[in-house]
Amino acid sequence: MSVEQNKKTARAFYEAINAKDYDACARMASSDFVYIPQLGSKLQGIDKFVAMERANMDPFGDFKMEVKFLAGDGDRVAVYLTFDGVLQEGDTWHGVKVGNKHMQMDFMTWLHFNEEGKIDEKRAKYDTYFILKRMQAKGLPVLK
Repeated sequence: MSVEQNKKTARAFYEAINAKDYDACARMASSDFVYIPQLGSKLQGIDKFVAMERANMDPFGDFKMEVKFLAGDGDRVAVYLTFDGVLQEGDTWHGVKVGNKHMQMDFMTWLHFNEEGKIDEKRAKYDTYFILKRMQAKGLPVLK
């Protein structure tokens, strides 16, 4: 597949997540899809990725995730995105008590494409401490 086709698929993948159309995401993923959310963590299978995405984002209701730019090189595409959402119920996220329900953040991902143009690896780079601090999580250590 061409870099441009891979970039088109990458954009469609994140548009599907924004629409909570996880079935569409699954159709764009290979059968051996792996998600690496952080160094040292690896989830095998699109179903585990979808479960994590639902847990991370669905509590924010009608969140908005927007692709800001893509960069491609061979069989890899880097994606820069923004996220904006408000927790819909309660005052916890992933079991952590928060004081601010509104989350705005940006993050990067890298997608790898196989020869059939399917996504077979997704790596994410985001700062969990920043997210929790932004949401005014209770009991966070102060980092200097």
